[in-house]
Amino acid sequence: MRVVHVSAEVHPFAMTGGLGGVAGSLPQALAAAGHETAVIAPYYSRRIRQAVEWLSGEWRTWTGESFGVASARLPGGVPVYFVAEESLFGREGYYGPSEFEAYPDNALRFSFFCRAAAALIGSTGPWDVVHCHDWHSGLVPPMLDFIGGPPAVFTIHNLAFQGRFDAALYPVTGLPPGMFSVEGLEFYGDFSFMKGGIVYSRAVTTVSPGYAREIQLPSGGCGLDGVLRSRSQVLFGILNGIDTDLWGPEDDPLIAAPYAASSLRRKLLCRDALVAETCLDAPRRIPLAAVVSRLTPQKGMDLLAAGAAGPAGRGEMALVVLGSGERWIEDSISALAADNPGRVFFRTGWDEDLSHRLFAGSDIFLMPSRFEPCGLTQMIAMRYGSLPVARRTGGLADTVADMRSRGTGFLFDGDSPADLEEALSRAIDAFIDRRAWRSAMRRGMARDDSWASRMPAYEEVYAKAADRR
Repeated sequence: MRVVHVSAEVHPFAMTGGLGGVAGSLPQALAAAGHETAVIAPYYSRRIRQAVEWLSGEWRTWTGESFGVASARLPGGVPVYFVAEESLFGREGYYGPSEFEAYPDNALRFSFFCRAAAALIGSTGPWDVVHCHDWHSGLVPPMLDFIGGPPAVFTIHNLAFQGRFDAALYPVTGLPPGMFSVEGLEFYGDFSFMKGGIVYSRAVTTVSPGYAREIQLPSGGCGLDGVLRSRSQVLFGILNGIDTDLWGPEDDPLIAAPYAASSLRRKLLCRDALVAETCLDAPRRIPLAAVVSRLTPQKGMDLLAAGAAGPAGRGEMALVVLGSGERWIEDSISALAADNPGRVFFRTGWDEDLSHRLFAGSDIFLMPSRFEPCGLTQMIAMRYGSLPVARRTGGLADTVADMRSRGTGFLFDGDSPADLEEALSRAIDAFIDRRAWRSAMRRGMARDDSWASRMPAYEEVYAKAADRR
């Protein structure tokens, strides 16, 4: 089958989170399974450092605007076609001047991107299915419906970000006025890219079965739960996979010592190296917990300082935190580290090499997310033998089995620091029984969370969208 992906991010060229990782990994897994595939993404000229090849010829959208096209290849050889328009994408930020501020012309920017993507779909095809990812590509399905094109599959990576804009801006989409309707793009007086993708696609997927259920409820639907319930027959939850070539303790060059489920004592060498690197006082008799996360309320990071203060202060655990986000949360974790020297280490910002060492050196991995469409780090942590302490939501509930049922981690249901502390206390108590702990580590490491394991589900969705089944 021939499947082209449309995404605002694609790793390793442009990535802010899980969207870029999926758009970079899923096409490679499809190609490995024998399918022909490609990716279409914006060309962020100030952010993309890799060499690209500029394609000759005149490229125009179906509304007559010209644009440039550059190409490159993913590590597995999958072609990536970049839509180039310097006035729209030649900026320092992908979506805004900072993480918490959007560009005022994002409706124009991503409407243009969708029109250019629709043109490239026609010129690089024929394609059996167009797979669009998140709101930035949400106008591609209605555009293909309007101008004629292959059937679309639309994936919701995070429903909280919808591409919702004032109705006065609707003309920048280039779509006919008739599509601005309750049955179409209209959303409470505005228009929504996300709703366009949901309504005009043959099939809709999201990134875990649990999240697919949650977004059909008023509590998790962000105003679109009714629309999603109306499409429940074509809504599928498929867990994301992880790149097992990049993430795996057996041959990770960034950790102190390689290890496997059959050689867990070597993981202690990684733990010792991490303790030395962070100058922690963390003897092997207490668990070493880690956090690798954006520091935002969605990730539950506002619970972390108060939830971990008791166990860290009593010397029951040590904690390493790597991440950045909202300043007040960063300040609370900095204060936790200052109050607990030798027990808490905080590195603000992002350090990919250090993240590998945290997965390999930690005993416990914390993910107290308020909602988590899928989550990748809990799967990576289990692959490295670090047991998650996680809130029972979305993809976390789909991937982490609680230790009460011979599982791979510790789940909790509440939304307070006390709930996190109680779950941490369960993990600390369980750590005493090293034989049972090692058994849980091996169960987590035995999971198959590779992208190859997700292929049958995607192949079935693509076949349904293409009317082949």
